[in-house]
Amino acid sequence: MREIDTGAQEAFIKEVNEDLKNESMKKLWDKYGLYIIILVAAALTAAVSFETIKAWHTKKIQKWSDSYAYALSLQNQGKYDDSIQTFDYIAGQDYGIFSDLAQMQKANILLEQNKTDEALKLMAEIAADKSFNSQLRDTVVLKLASYKLENAPIDEIRQLIGDIAQDAKNSWQPSANEMLALAYLRDGEIAQAREIYDRLLQSDTTSEVMKVRIKDILSALPQ
Repeated sequence: MREIDTGAQEAFIKEVNEDLKNESMKKLWDKYGLYIIILVAAALTAAVSFETIKAWHTKKIQKWSDSYAYALSLQNQGKYDDSIQTFDYIAGQDYGIFSDLAQMQKANILLEQNKTDEALKLMAEIAADKSFNSQLRDTVVLKLASYKLENAPIDEIRQLIGDIAQDAKNSWQPSANEMLALAYLRDGEIAQAREIYDRLLQSDTTSEVMKVRIKDILSALPQ
């Protein structure tokens, strides 16, 4: 019996295996081909949709940014009425954080024009608006409190900035507490002011600049 050449034998086995593979793939495709096409199409659609949404979102943000920059440009040119109208338009649209920024900037313009009552009214509305961006709202609250610090009752100041003063995670906490201390000093309640100042001096979140300022104030207070 003639021996089969080893090389020819391996080639024959490889060819059979390829036929089996192809037959298996054919059966697999016949059974699942439609589903495979759907899955591939869905994956491609998702990729295209993501890029489309991303491009749309980027374009939308650019539009909001351009509108806000235009309103700021009008303000810098001294065209306050036109600037306020543009900020009012932005604030009335669904422009995300730019709508909130527009209201803040409108209040700043009113203050520049010495329309303090209108500005304070707007800031009070922002302070009461829980849908407003929380970080921006805290900024407005502190600014509002600074304008009220001279005349407003201590209870009103405390109600306005008390939550910020007690929130250890709020970056504005030291500033809010310093403002409360000033309100107590204004009313001659030195012991309460000292207590707040002592806490601020011991806190790691109080800046060195503020600590120096506090030490200067404490040194001038009667014992």
